[in-house]
Amino acid sequence: MRTKKGLWISTIFLLGIIFFVSEGLNAAVVEKKTLKRKPDPVIMDGKLAREVIGSSLTNLRLYAYRDGKFEPILFQIDEMTGENGDWIMNGGPIKSLDLSNGKFDTWDKLLFMAEDIGDKVSKDDWTAGYTKGSEIEVIDPITGEKGWCYFLYFASNPPAKSTEPPYVSYDYETEIFKSDMWEAHYIITPDGFHTTYYKKHLVTKKAGGNGISYADRLKIRPRFKVFGMPINLNEEGVKCNVIGHQIGPIRLIRRLEQYVPIAGIPALRVVEDVMYYRYTATVPVQFEIPIGHPRKMGVQIVIRFGTDYTSDVLGSRCYSSTSREEGYLINGKMDDDEANYPSQMDNWRLITGDFGTFMTRTMLTREIKDNVKISMGLIDDENYKYPPEAFPGSIGYVWQDWDFSDGAKGIYHLYVEFYTIPYYKKGDEVAYLNYLDHPLKIQVGSQESTSQMLLRPEYEKRYKKHYTAKDIQNHLKKNPM
Repeated sequence: MRTKKGLWISTIFLLGIIFFVSEGLNAAVVEKKTLKRKPDPVIMDGKLAREVIGSSLTNLRLYAYRDGKFEPILFQIDEMTGENGDWIMNGGPIKSLDLSNGKFDTWDKLLFMAEDIGDKVSKDDWTAGYTKGSEIEVIDPITGEKGWCYFLYFASNPPAKSTEPPYVSYDYETEIFKSDMWEAHYIITPDGFHTTYYKKHLVTKKAGGNGISYADRLKIRPRFKVFGMPINLNEEGVKCNVIGHQIGPIRLIRRLEQYVPIAGIPALRVVEDVMYYRYTATVPVQFEIPIGHPRKMGVQIVIRFGTDYTSDVLGSRCYSSTSREEGYLINGKMDDDEANYPSQMDNWRLITGDFGTFMTRTMLTREIKDNVKISMGLIDDENYKYPPEAFPGSIGYVWQDWDFSDGAKGIYHLYVEFYTIPYYKKGDEVAYLNYLDHPLKIQVGSQESTSQMLLRPEYEKRYKKHYTAKDIQNHLKKNPM
């Protein structure tokens, strides 16, 4: 029979072995990861990783040190045509892969997810076999919390990339975007236009949704008055077509050409890049006021837009930065509180229920605030018809009216953001606001920058040309995808 003394000696010996082994597993760790930011993609200027500039793209890998070992993590490199240049599109009807040099340049962008990075380790303990590399430090500017990853070049026999499934996927032929958090299915018109108007938009079960599409449509409703004569338009009068895309495991960019056909001529043409990530989508918007102060010339221009929902959101609640604390019950029946929804422009708004949580945000520049009058409201009435729409009625429809009638002539820019927040609790929206309000800092050696979340490129000349649906079809016949 073992004595108490013998038992104590055995216990101490066993604890010593456990301590020795655990210390050995973590011997490489210089500093533990403390960064808690989850939804943020990190977009890094290539020039920060000067150690690997000029390296072959096919031999670059990104690693994180987690749970006592180096692991390859998902990343992508979005090539650009030069400093302040355009994205090199690797898919879609109008590609620009002919502009790629196959090397990592100072103007290219490295993308990865903040949630994937790990601990800081000594350079002597970096994974074996690499030729040269850069340690990337990512810092939360609010808390000072940090995490690290390692961008490595292998001159020969590069290891396999991460086997984790990509965070985003896209099929141009069907116009279906997917992540494990949300999905969007876009309309392809009978004349072959690949639009930005979704016929399905859903939160996955993994993100706390029910996998059922909750959105009727994004309604864009311009209203004009020319010398008192009203002219009303809608999103179906705007031609919209995907002319190129860039896809990787972290981000999808859909490049859209949009215009209003007037007498067969494409008027008010704009090209926009819509960027999709695991949790979010960023929509940079550009518009032009072609004539300064239209009201003085007898012209009024007001555009109403917002997302209308299906009956599947009944029983959910709507909150915003300007709403009352308890929000608004979305039940398809207007009440006095909804009729008195705050008219001033908010910072964010969301709807949450059994279908999941969908948040939107409009980020305004000073030029817009000075030149455009914006008001808001809420219509929650299943009997209020506002066609064209797939589901009659207006349910949880938070609208914005933008009055351009007194604006100065010029080109204006803004950003619209869409967020899927898994298993939402009040206050969770802050992490998604920080995504743009307090972008992550990036430090590589003595160089530092912020994550390039709002980068807007200068479009390459081929994307400045107008393409009809027939042009696209002819191009695809000559250059199959």
